Amino acid sequence: MENNLASEPGEPWIVYAWWSCVLILKMNALTWFTGRIRVSRRVIHSEEDRVWLTGPGIILCPTGGGHEDVDRIRSAHRHDLETVLPYLLITPIWLSTSPLFPLARIIPPCFAIVSISYTLLHMKIVDGHRYCKTALSALELCILIYMSAAAAFHYAF
Repeated sequence: MENNLASEPGEPWIVYAWWSCVLILKMNALTWFTGRIRVSRRVIHSEEDRVWLTGPGIILCPTGGGHEDVDRIRSAHRHDLETVLPYLLITPIWLSTSPLFPLARIIPPCFAIVSISYTLLHMKIVDGHRYCKTALSALELCILIYMSAAAAFHYAF
């Protein structure tokens, strides 16, 4: 099989790098938003955090949640840790197998857009049918499974 990336050897890597940066920025934004939501909902997770908030109505929740908005954003961030980190690790391995150029050009932005859409739906920033989140999560996993299986098959034989 000829090298499908020979005509544009750097372009898939540029696409991967750009969309990876977008996903990392999204994850960092979730971290910042978690702090902002904690402050606005007056939810702390340790006694040491009381110095940042004064007055009545402070919710102490050592398990990390304490309010549905805090639980929701923490869940979205956990989902990113479960999907984006494997994506960041498997994609370079998959790209090194010289996949078809159209696939190498389309899969990274597809994964990133699906991941961002999932986060927006999960945090209820965008309204959608309750099954949309499930479909987006399944699509993320299908992309990860495809890239992992393709790379494993390539290096096994």
